This record gives sequence, C-alpha cells and structure tokens, in this order.
Amino acid sequence: FNSLGQLRYLSCVQHVDGVVGNSSSGLTEVPSFKKGTINVGDRQRGRLKALSVIDCDPDRKSIHTAINRLFSREFQAILPSVENPYGNGGASDLVVKLLETQSMDNLLKKRFLDLAFS
Repeated sequence: FNSLGQLRYLSCVQHVDGVVGNSSSGLTEVPSFKKGTINVGDRQRGRLKALSVIDCDPDRKSIHTAINRLFSREFQAILPSVENPYGNGGASDLVVKLLETQSMDNLLKKRFLDLAFS
C-alpha cells in the first residue's frame, strides 16, 4: 500500500505490538493506543515524546537493540500507564466550549491603512 489512510492505519495500530519508523504518528497517535514506538533516526528530533517512544539510530544494531527493548518485560510493564503528551482527542470540543463562555464584544479588530504612493 502507498497509504492505508487514517482509518485503516489506526485500526491496524490497535492490533500490533509496536510501530517502527520515523513518522510523527509514532509520537502523536500511537501512544494513545498504549503501544510502543521505535523512532528510527533524527527526523523527529526535538519533538515532545511519550515514555513509550524508543529512539534509535538508523542502523541494524541500534534497531535490533530497540526491538529487544520494545519486547522486554520492563518496557511492556510501563505501556498501560503511558500518557500521550499530545492528549487523547477532544481538543476541538474543549476549545468550542471555552469560546462559548467568552465575550466577543470587545475583540480587537484589525485596522487597515491605505498607503497611497504617488
């Protein structure tokens, strides 16, 4: 498949032991499923990561070590309590509820100036 699409991909994630790659999905979505992510390389460097993310170098030995860690009893034991630092959905509903409680009467309106050049 070139792409599973979001629904198929997320449906697959719930049935796997972990995800291996360098996609942001391993950091933003997979932790909500209480699954481990092996994050290969530095493409996601500097991003917020859950405790379920194992970083490794893009070489055979490092990936092998990360896979062994993913399946270790110690690592598997932490997965049920992992919290996704990006939340678990529902953010847009919370934003709408918050905005509904705010007065919009005195919002600063953007002013434009007509600068005519002669």
